[in-house]
Amino acid sequence: MKKLFTALIEALFILSLGGCLASTTSPDGINCDYSKEKPLRDMPLDCQGR
Repeated sequence: MKKLFTALIEALFILSLGGCLASTTSPDGINCDYSKEKPLRDMPLDCQGR
């Protein structure tokens, strides 16, 4: 039972790290190409400014 619990914890940990990695990748990258006429809200955060 303890091995099953350990395996479950390890799987949840790996899945959570995968989710963090997926949320940090952007299909646009950091390329702020404004000529594509994309809405500003769809641009990466680095391109939006404050």
